[in-house]
Amino acid sequence: MAAKIDLHLHSRYSDRSAEWLFRRFDFPDSYSDPQLLYEKLKERGMTFVTFTDHNSIAGCLEVADHPDTFLSEEVTVCFPEDQTAVHLLVWNLTEPQHHEIQGLRGNIYELQAYLAEQGLVHGVAHLLYDKDRHLTADHVQRLILLFKHFEGLNGLRDSLLSEVGQFLLRALTPELIDQFASQQNLAPTHPEPWRKVLTAGSDDHAGVFPASAYTETPAGRSPADYFAFIAQGNCLTRGRGGTPIGISHGLYNTAHQFAKGKFSSLSPNLGFLELFFSRFMEGKNPTQFTLGEKIALVSNGILSGKIFDLVKPANLSIWPELATYFGSPEVQAQLARETQGVPEPERRAFLLVALVCNQLAFRFFDKFVNQISGGNVIEAVQSLSALMPMGLLLGPYFYGFHSQAPSRRRLQEICEGTVHLVPPELANTKRAWFTDTLEDVNGVANTIRKMTAAAREAGADLTVVTSRQSITLRDIPIRNFEPIGEFELPEYELQKLSFPPVLNMLDYIQRERFTEVIISTPGPVGLTALLAAKMLDLKTTGIYHTDFPQYVRILTQDNYMETLAWNFMHWFYSQLDLVYVNSEYYRQRWIEKGLSERRLKILPRGLDTHLFTPELRDPLFWRHFGKEPDELGLLYVGRISREKNLEVAMKASQSLRAEGLKVRMLLVGDGPYLKELREQYPESCFTGYLDGKELATAYASGDVFLFPSTTDTFGNVILEAQAAGLPCVVSDHGGPQELVRHRVDGFVTRALDAADFAAALRRLVQDAKLRLLMGQRAREHVLTRSWTNAFRQFWEGTL
Repeated sequence: MAAKIDLHLHSRYSDRSAEWLFRRFDFPDSYSDPQLLYEKLKERGMTFVTFTDHNSIAGCLEVADHPDTFLSEEVTVCFPEDQTAVHLLVWNLTEPQHHEIQGLRGNIYELQAYLAEQGLVHGVAHLLYDKDRHLTADHVQRLILLFKHFEGLNGLRDSLLSEVGQFLLRALTPELIDQFASQQNLAPTHPEPWRKVLTAGSDDHAGVFPASAYTETPAGRSPADYFAFIAQGNCLTRGRGGTPIGISHGLYNTAHQFAKGKFSSLSPNLGFLELFFSRFMEGKNPTQFTLGEKIALVSNGILSGKIFDLVKPANLSIWPELATYFGSPEVQAQLARETQGVPEPERRAFLLVALVCNQLAFRFFDKFVNQISGGNVIEAVQSLSALMPMGLLLGPYFYGFHSQAPSRRRLQEICEGTVHLVPPELANTKRAWFTDTLEDVNGVANTIRKMTAAAREAGADLTVVTSRQSITLRDIPIRNFEPIGEFELPEYELQKLSFPPVLNMLDYIQRERFTEVIISTPGPVGLTALLAAKMLDLKTTGIYHTDFPQYVRILTQDNYMETLAWNFMHWFYSQLDLVYVNSEYYRQRWIEKGLSERRLKILPRGLDTHLFTPELRDPLFWRHFGKEPDELGLLYVGRISREKNLEVAMKASQSLRAEGLKVRMLLVGDGPYLKELREQYPESCFTGYLDGKELATAYASGDVFLFPSTTDTFGNVILEAQAAGLPCVVSDHGGPQELVRHRVDGFVTRALDAADFAAALRRLVQDAKLRLLMGQRAREHVLTRSWTNAFRQFWEGTL
């Protein structure tokens, strides 16, 4: 039978936390009782038991009366050149050796020599986990030259660290060792230094996951036999790597033990809380007690005399609130659905917390939106401050996701600086595109759908992530999270945004190991993606699709609100590594706003020139909507809303009609301004929303395309109109002006100037030859555009 040992495990004698904040509040690194740990390890099939407390053997000494134990420790040791600290696991030592080791911790070279002289088996713990991020490729090269044994599987730290560490150590060659020795001026300390022995340990600090990772050798009757196999490399790593949720679960347990020790004498609710917490740690509904548990709680209260404290009104209010929430049939059913088929208690507990906190967060956020809608900015900010206590309660999860997240950039640098290779796990090949809008009728949604479809055809790993009540798209990879709730944007009718399940999305991004997040919208989904990227140390790419500050000014007629919008947008986009804009005009605006020029790029855009073509022209198409055969069609396609400045085009059209020119406005699209426009301009043709071939026919059957908007950062519809062979008339404010070559394939007019807009239209209406020539030039100019090329440029540009 094989011998098994968890070679990296902490008891309560690892009492000094590495985190400054934890030390400040005397929060220990571990509360695990050595005797209880021993029993748990034996239950889980470990042949021998040892603890590796930080620079301490006290935990081992507490169980030293058991014949199947031995002394070990985790030693914090420094490189004398720069005081960079690393951790060594030293096993099967004696008390005098422990004291000698403590005196050598300031110099890793002297300590290595001592361990080798004493014949102590030892290894480097979690090679690539570096809390302070001081570790460099030079340090790793020296460790490779100094040590033969490395922890290949750590059950606490993110499993990506173990995988990359194994890749690095297995990629070693004699030639690389020679390079390291020359570069570091350091000779290897052991034969065949390119062959490393890998061990495994749980690194458990909370007593929750001991033996989740362990080292297995052939059967041995004593620790000496076991370590003889380890020394020879005759061993296997078993178990699994760590996850942020596992780390967080352990931290909750440690926090509970800390609070119980500090405040047990002050709380008459301790029995309730103990049982509540116990059920939470099991991932069960914490308010569903058995009859026996209820009787035990009451009996304990009577025997302790605290039953009388429990019935005081102030204490009675705590329990019913929890019981009322968790006891509702809706919550019970949702909890059952969320946790069904989930075997891990830590994940069940996470799903339970996520459900409750997502609901509470939405309530406060909804209140915030309502306050903003009422113009109560100060009250709105105050309503968000109510989320602070919840943030503290979620602290272990935030800590788990953020503090343990591997820095992919740093890992790449270390791999390139040692073995000159980057493992597949670190290649930037798996990306998630986050958006608050996907099936809406706008350029943002259209761009995402087209780009993602091109990614699928190219075999690229790109997933769209959103949060909507329902999604009908099936032809692109989509991960849709059911929203906690929806709310309407103030002053922007018919436009709803979803409040996403933040914790669930954070967990999804981490588990799927996305290497980059792409953010199209600065709404709730975009903010969630930004939060996740910052917590997980992922590369972030943003796309500035929409001039929201100008939207806000037009819709609210309030310069102060526009300033607030700009401040928010600047904060949001300044957090990103790379920002795509739709035009040079907006690139310059962002440079003026303080964004670094090197972080700004123009977004490549595609076009389906096979769908949008003059060949679809149908003289009868617009007759169905009221256009006469001898009239020229002045076409607009897009959202029918105030920020599109449609009044400019409508007034220009009326001006031409008043001059006796036979023109008619043709409008394709839907939006909050549609009803009012129909009433004001009944002579115009309105189709509502069109798509596919019907939309392409509408384009081809028009004569001139109009786009007076000053808020669009690009204008997909202009490219589509040009592909259909139409000359375009646009504003000189915003992105569309860069798509039209003035006096070549259209006209660029003064922003919001109906007279100048009418003058350009008049020229095209009166000169048929010029109109046809410009339409022909427009199509020729866009024929080289394709979504395949646009996607390739975009994908390669974010590497």
